Amino acid sequence: MENQISFSTLGNECIHKFRNKINNAENIVDLKNHFAYTVIDFLNQIFEESRLDIDADDIKFDPENKELYILSDRLTNDLEFRKIWDISDLKNVIYKFADSANRRYIHICKHKEKTNKKIRQP
Repeated sequence: MENQISFSTLGNECIHKFRNKINNAENIVDLKNHFAYTVIDFLNQIFEESRLDIDADDIKFDPENKELYILSDRLTNDLEFRKIWDISDLKNVIYKFADSANRRYIHICKHKEKTNKKIRQP
């Protein structure tokens, strides 16, 4: 049996910047973009010496999904990604990002009038 690999320390370093970004998100589109680009940056740090190219189509925030995010088939079918995914806490770390995004998503949905006030009128 292989040892468990932990990315919690790296995740904790990234989560603080991420929370600052999502706290300033004015709408759901901003929130989804901040989630995707933060997780992409996080994954690129993990796979920086790899041939794996992760982009915005590979991960999406989805509050309707049980895990709160969706990974693309291209990513989940990649052998290198799958190996790390299976022997690490990667899914838990990404869930932590998604959970923070979901809390902000709920807040934005409850307070749409604040978002509408921030949209500049011509």
